[in-house]
Amino acid sequence: MADIDPDLRDAIAAREAGRMDAALRLMKGLLDRAGGDGPSVGASVFIVTFEWSRLAEAYPPARDALASARDEHARRLLGGDDYFHKGSPAGPRSRFAFIAGIDQILGDTGATYDLFVQLERTAPEHARRVAHLALPAIVKAGDFRLAERYLPDPLDWLDRLNQLARDFPLYPPPRTAPRLAGELMGFTKEVSLRAAVLNGLGRGADAEALHDAALAGIESDELRALAQHELAQSGTIAGAMSEHEMSQDPRF
Repeated sequence: MADIDPDLRDAIAAREAGRMDAALRLMKGLLDRAGGDGPSVGASVFIVTFEWSRLAEAYPPARDALASARDEHARRLLGGDDYFHKGSPAGPRSRFAFIAGIDQILGDTGATYDLFVQLERTAPEHARRVAHLALPAIVKAGDFRLAERYLPDPLDWLDRLNQLARDFPLYPPPRTAPRLAGELMGFTKEVSLRAAVLNGLGRGADAEALHDAALAGIESDELRALAQHELAQSGTIAGAMSEHEMSQDPRF
């Protein structure tokens, strides 16, 4: 907790104490900072997102406030304000990505899809740049023709994945980012998305061929087995990483 933004720490404490109004005020301030051009939030986006989801689940006004913020950011995006934190040392942040993240908290991927459709109509070049962020929502909406226009061939990932498998261990030392596992998760996600699109277009044989080619193209037996399990049950790789991390922690 020592490295967490003080406002976020106070918001968590307020929520845990049942002071929901106070927690919401603090979280609104964090959201304004995270999605504005002022100082950024001194905490990971994951932690802020996780806390918003917990507050929204326990306190309906927090969900309403988050939806209102999302709608305002969508209005700004459609008005041409594509990025924020433009002067940040870390570089500008995509407003569409920020909105899609809020939709994830709200469980409203339909809003992400609707926004992308509007963006494609009003700003097609920007829509192309953020299409990869919208693809899960597009597929979930069942608009397979639209998804097909933007979905890359996941088999193009294989060379990079196999090279990383030669350079990095699947289970890295403690406090080291699992780079190879992250790449494998990205690869299997793209395979699953493309297979869903092919199936949705009535091309089941092509979807099966893609699945087989994706697995056959992985050189490492260990990675191939893990990818096969991930394609059958999403979350397998994350679970394996978590289990390994716990096995390395003397507290467990």
